[in-house]
Parts: sequence; C-alpha cells; structure tokens
Amino acid sequence: MMRLKFMILLTGISLLAIGSAEAQHLWWDTKKLNEATCLYGEVTVLATLHSIYYCGANWHPGEPAGGYCGIQHNDPKERRTIFSIWDTSPKLHPKVTQADPKTIFNRFGGEGEGSHTHMLWDWQVGETFQFFVRKQPGFAPGTTDTRYYIYELGSKKWRHSATITSPNGDKKSTASVATIGGGGLGSFLENFGGKDQDVPKLALYRLWLGNKVDEMKCLTQAQGDGTWGQLHDAYFLAEGKHLDALFEKLKEKHGAPVFGREGKKLGPISNKPLPKGLTKELMAIRQADKVQGK
Repeated sequence: MMRLKFMILLTGISLLAIGSAEAQHLWWDTKKLNEATCLYGEVTVLATLHSIYYCGANWHPGEPAGGYCGIQHNDPKERRTIFSIWDTSPKLHPKVTQADPKTIFNRFGGEGEGSHTHMLWDWQVGETFQFFVRKQPGFAPGTTDTRYYIYELGSKKWRHSATITSPNGDKKSTASVATIGGGGLGSFLENFGGKDQDVPKLALYRLWLGNKVDEMKCLTQAQGDGTWGQLHDAYFLAEGKHLDALFEKLKEKHGAPVFGREGKKLGPISNKPLPKGLTKELMAIRQADKVQGK
C-alpha cells in the first residue's frame, strides 16, 4: 500500500499513466536528525530512457507540507528538474514566493495537492546532479520557506530555482512543515509512463542532512525495494533486464554492485564529508526574485 501511495502522490501526472507506473525506492536512516532543516544531495544517472523520474529526495511523504525534488527524463527531447511541496492541510496551501526567471510554477491536483515547480535542465548521463534544500522561517509569521537550489556545471554556479512558502498550521503540523528531518526521507526511480520497463535505467544517490549548512552529515545507511543496492560507494536504484551487462560495462570505473533486497540491511557506505568549499558556496548563493505565488 505504501509503495502504491508513493507512486500516486509523487509526480502529479495523469491517473492513466499512474495505473502502470513502476518505482524502486530507498529509505534513508536519518540518524535521528529530527530537527534538520538542510539537505544536500547528489544524483548520478548512469543509464536512462524517457518517462523516468529520478527523485533525489522525498521528505515527510504523506505528512503536512511534505516535498520532493529531483531530475526527470521527460521525453526524448526534454529533461528537467522538479521541486514540489504538498499542502499543509486542505485549507492551508503553499505558494511559490521566489523563482528563477526560467522556473515554471503552478498548483497541482489529483492525488494530493500543492505547489509544483520545474525548470528545463539538460542534465547528462554520467554527470552528477547536485541540489540543496533549506527550510527557514518565512517572512510572514506562522510560515516556513523551503528553498531549492541546483548547481549549474557549465557556469560553475548555484542557482536558486524556487522558494515555496507553506503555512505552518497548528503545533502538530508545524513539526512537519518546518523540518526535513523527523519524518520519512526517501529517494526513488519511477517509470511514470509504465513503458519500456526492460530497458536498463540506473542512478546513484547520496544525501547529507543537518540542522545548519555547516553541520550536514552524510547519510550512510538505507534500505530499499525493487532493484537497489550499493555501487561506487553510493546507493543505487535500477530498472530493466540485462542489468548484468550494464554493470559489467561500468565495472572498471565504478566497481561491482552489491544488491540489496527488501527488508535486508547492507553495511554502511563511507561517511564522506561535503565536497571541499561547498559550505561556503551554499551560504553565498544569490537569491531569486520575488514572484506572485500560485
């Protein structure tokens, strides 16, 4: 049931497509970082096909103002990055309050409702997509800003894609709205079109979580479902047949995979520090302009 709920809620795509969607998930051990408000992540896609969403992070699924972000292979000609937040409650809705000029934003509905943003983003196989999510008190009392930043390899600069501002609601909902820690934290690979499931897709995932930018800690343990495991000192998710041939092709550079299975615990990956100079970069990102939210 949880897996089906995950597939339905996370993309906001049509029910027709959802009916045949398939996904593999990672569930991260957040080391009891219940008050964490900062999340840095890396996703490296090693094999892909269109109609695939590589969710780097999905926090507080099914809870007030849960959210998700990542990269999508939308169709043969288009790739994008997505960042969205669900409603705090049926009557308390988030709004986009800051956005990059190239960010598209709107409300989404269907199974779950909230604020959706995306930006065309021509990420490439083999390149590491870097993202940063930060929650801070909003300008208006009783609100929380969730900011989404992405690193542009070409310019070697961070871009502020969007800020989504959520009403905190009551004391119980505020615990979810104002934090990234303290609830479920996952990553996933979803074939939202439900087609070409035999074609290999593969992505590596790493996350760092903390209360402050300079206190983020590497998350070293996760469990999963579907086809998952460890590769190149990271966790992987995969879909498709003939994965053995793909892993053999990648072996010289990435090593051999260690496969997990549902309910099985693998040993931790290494406790990597944040990339050198990253903390300073994250603290100095130029903020996007204010917008009239939807």
